[in-house]
This record gives sequence, structure tokens and C-alpha cells, in this order.
Amino acid sequence: MKKIFWTTFIIISFINSAFAQNKMTEFNVGILAPTDAESGFFGGINLGRMVDEKIGISLGIHVYHSSYTKESKVGEDDGSGQIVISQTATELDQSATLIPLLFQLHYTGPITQALDLKVTAGLGYEFLWNSINNFKEGKERTDFFSGFGWQVAAGISIPISSASDFYGEVLYHGGTPSSDKGKTEQGLPLRTEVDMSGLGIRIGLRLYTFGL
Repeated sequence: MKKIFWTTFIIISFINSAFAQNKMTEFNVGILAPTDAESGFFGGINLGRMVDEKIGISLGIHVYHSSYTKESKVGEDDGSGQIVISQTATELDQSATLIPLLFQLHYTGPITQALDLKVTAGLGYEFLWNSINNFKEGKERTDFFSGFGWQVAAGISIPISSASDFYGEVLYHGGTPSSDKGKTEQGLPLRTEVDMSGLGIRIGLRLYTFGL
């Protein structure tokens, strides 16, 4: 964790020292569909600077979250004749939260006078928490995974003022965070992993009035 903290600090310091002006911030929300998890919310913020009119760099902090609940019908009361009252038992609650921290490059170039091409590429590190509450078996646990992640996105951007753009992107997120689980009975290293790679879509707002 200390290594990740210092790496993030160095990236922020570099961005601040290299580009004193032309701040840039992006807010975005969307959906991500990972291979080994349910489709869920995917949004975040990119804080950075514009190198010139087309190229920018940023530190992206994103969050993916999904949840799953398994329920079963255990009873029904229709004695009133008009309203049916059902009884439902919750057997399992599961939730997953992924936080990728990415150093990103941005490109924005004109397609028409009112429409721009927008491309984003990022590389960094990500953290995944998977929480399971099995009410049926009386078991509860939270698993932690981490590993390198990357992301590419492309879409269109529409200038809405001299200091802001609205954009939409199709993205692909790549990453397989893992966790060491000791050794097997034969003494072989053992790990578990979750494939969080998948397609997504998002919309966002870029502001040129503030950033890192």
C-alpha cells in the first residue's frame, strides 16, 4: 500500500509541476459488465491538466459496484380476497466494489465544428472487495483482491461552452485482481483471482476551470 501511495503522489506532483496551467476535470457515470461479476455502476473522476488543445493527462479514480440478493418465497396470505401478501426470505447477499486508480492520457480532436472525437487510455492499479453474507449457512466474509488494471475508451464530445464539454464513451476495462492464499498440500503457491475485464459505457462532463 505504501508503494501505491507514493506512486500516486509522484504522479500528482509531476502533473502539477509539468503543467502549471490548463486545468481539466472530468466527472462520469456509466455501467460496466465484468466477466466474473454482475453488471453494475461504474463512475468516477479524472483530475488533470491539458498539455495542449488536444492532449491531456490525468489521475483517474473510478468505482465499480454491484450487488446480488438471493431470495425465496416462504409463504403467502390471500385471506382478504383482494390483496395477496407474500413472505420472502433472504438467503444470500453479495456485493462487489472495485476501485481502479489510473494514470491516463486523453485525446480530443475535431470531427465537425460541433463534434469532437474523444479517446482515453489509462494504466494503473486496482482494488476489489467481495462481501458475502450467507444467511442460510450463517456465514459472512469479505475477500480482498488487488492487481494491475488498464482501460481504453472512445466516443464523442460536444462542447457546451468555452469551459466545458459533454461526452459519451464506449470503454473496455482490463484487469484480473488476485489474492495470495498460501500453499497447497503439495507446497505449491496458491492464489485466487477475479476477472474484472469487460465492456462498459459512460457519459460525462469535462470542465476546464479546475483540476490538479
